[in-house]
Amino acid sequence: MSMNMSPRQCSVLEGSLDLIRQFFHASGDGLRRSYLDRSPELLSLTSALSLYTQTTDSLIKTFIATQTSQGKY
Repeated sequence: MSMNMSPRQCSVLEGSLDLIRQFFHASGDGLRRSYLDRSPELLSLTSALSLYTQTTDSLIKTFIATQTSQGKY
């Protein structure tokens, strides 16, 4: 079963990720901004969300470029 998100849902998730970063940074009293920017979990979510909003053609080009750079093509 496929679960598709609308552009609005993607936008809400992007905003939520920004709020999470702000919450944990706590205006400098929480985690360092550099730590949050390198967080594997947040990077993974951001990357997945950016792929989700791309066109099919763009996804194919990204996939081929990734496979080529890894020597799989």
